[in-house]
Amino acid sequence: MFYKKRGFFIPLFLFAFFHSSYGGESVSNFGRTGLIENPSAYTIKDGHLTLGLSHVYPYTRVFINLGFLPRLEIGGTVTQIESIRFSEGVWKNYGKYKDKAFFLKYQLLPETSYYPAISVGYDDFHGTKLFESKYIVATKYLETPIPQIVTLGYSKGKLNGIFGGTEVLIHPKLSFLAEYSPLKTEELKGFYGHRLKNSEKINYGISFRPYQWFQSNVFVERNKKIGFNLSITAPMGKGLPHLPKHFILSQEDVKEIKEGDQVKFYEKALKRLDLDHEKVYIEQSTLIIEYNNNGYLYESVALKKALDILKVTYFPNVSKVKVILKYKNIPITSYEFEGYSVNEYIKGKIDFTYLIKNSNYEISPMYESAKKIFIDKPYFDLNIKFRTFLNDPSGAFKYQFSVDTSVYQQFSDSVFLSSTISLPIYNNISSSNEPLMSNPVRSDVAEYLKQNKLRVYNLSINYFDNIFKNTFVGISVGYNEMMFAGIGGDILHFFKDGRIAVGIGGDYVKKRDPYKVLGFKDYWLYDYYVSGYYHFKYPEVLVNVKAGRFLAGDKGVRLEVSRNINGFEVGFWYTKSDTSDFIGENKNYSDKGVFIRIPLRIFKLKDTNQIASFSLAPWTRDVGQLSGRPVDVYQTVKSKMPFFIQDNAEAQE
Repeated sequence: MFYKKRGFFIPLFLFAFFHSSYGGESVSNFGRTGLIENPSAYTIKDGHLTLGLSHVYPYTRVFINLGFLPRLEIGGTVTQIESIRFSEGVWKNYGKYKDKAFFLKYQLLPETSYYPAISVGYDDFHGTKLFESKYIVATKYLETPIPQIVTLGYSKGKLNGIFGGTEVLIHPKLSFLAEYSPLKTEELKGFYGHRLKNSEKINYGISFRPYQWFQSNVFVERNKKIGFNLSITAPMGKGLPHLPKHFILSQEDVKEIKEGDQVKFYEKALKRLDLDHEKVYIEQSTLIIEYNNNGYLYESVALKKALDILKVTYFPNVSKVKVILKYKNIPITSYEFEGYSVNEYIKGKIDFTYLIKNSNYEISPMYESAKKIFIDKPYFDLNIKFRTFLNDPSGAFKYQFSVDTSVYQQFSDSVFLSSTISLPIYNNISSSNEPLMSNPVRSDVAEYLKQNKLRVYNLSINYFDNIFKNTFVGISVGYNEMMFAGIGGDILHFFKDGRIAVGIGGDYVKKRDPYKVLGFKDYWLYDYYVSGYYHFKYPEVLVNVKAGRFLAGDKGVRLEVSRNINGFEVGFWYTKSDTSDFIGENKNYSDKGVFIRIPLRIFKLKDTNQIASFSLAPWTRDVGQLSGRPVDVYQTVKSKMPFFIQDNAEAQE
């Protein structure tokens, strides 16, 4: 099977309906920007996402394209070949032939008034490479009596030779497409050796954009095949407009303020603004404000909310304001502001960016919170989860719906229990594949996903704290994930403003028995690694490298690269390890995949810091694997790092 998903799926297309400001480039059948079959030299706008569906016999495709970096688009497509169906053996229930492909395109030179845009691209660069092509292409807008966009390029591969075409801009919402596309159909699956005549290499159609974010193409290929292409494009991380969260002054509030009980009111206001674990007090001439952000995606927004309360309060003899950003009740970062600067800010004379730049901060302050926790009230969360298991020989699309109940219980400042119990509502997951090892790591994942009874995905005691200056530790003990139980953790040290971090981590775990709720198999596994992180300011790219030993015993390096745009994070991982001691499909395999993290606030009318995650891996193998655990130290503290707050100082609720 080549796709694996963890977490649950949110209908990504919804966010396009709330943002109609994008009038993007034409999208080809393969998913990259282009005409009908041919690519153009244009690329999707930086930070934008395209989702689409195309069909022309014998191919039906779903695709995704992302403006991952300025002038760089990366995407993928799944193609169903309508003319090939499996009917016997282990594949007899699979249905029609399906293939995945990835593509990328980089614009070497942008278009100018005199010169065309020039790009290079690579289609289907990994895996079966059924549609592999490498090309260079130029595109230019021409101000002719009827304006048009002309494309000319050269390609080697399944698209082979000189290609070209034009998009005639008849109307802002309507254009005519025509192209010469030298596809080597004799080498493509589904054409059964048919070679195109020159007349069959000409395609034409119309492109209709009733809305700026929606494109619909209808076209004719190979003289007689009618096809269509539907796509939506929108900026990532944008969604429904939010209703600001306010604290509304009651008569009791006014009384407290007038009577001088400013501290009590301040704590109540923080709580109403979804800033919990709140504590406000005065120490000598410093006003100290502590809180945990429980309601906003960006810490910069939460910090603005906390400071805005000063507009209706009065603290005489205070010369400094210290704000302590916490995770639950653990101090992560502290900011110290001069009192006069805060006054200038709340009067609107300086902006938040200036205020932050001229403050003093400290990461992992050696500071004990004034508000202590001892057996806090539990937190419950209920979700409908959708998990998939795709492209198995026994069936192309297997899935599970379940009700997942999560419980979070804080015992003290640093110790808490996390638990997730899953009850399947519907589950058709199964697999005809056998595990690849006698003591498999992940190649038996279907055995866990196919269970129709109650499952305990997580039941762990966790420890999280700041142990030294700029240093955090996270440890989890128990049933840390669906397939393993044991102990694991990380220690991370952050440098300067937190943009750079290094650490060590590892796990010692026992394989869980998929047929027993809390049972085990009779073998243990372990991993260990050193890790490094670097977060670029722009583009907002995070690079994470882990080097060490993986659970199967292979040693190597795991690279993870992601881009975060308005809280919407998309990325990939790639692992290279020594598999010389392995046999079969584990040998010479490099674990890899893609993932997205979706801020749920794009679907809500009020801000939230909740995130949904979704990951896909091309194959389920045993090499290159690490154990999961409920505490991810880096993700826990990243948003509270000074660099992240500074980079997102202008973020809005």
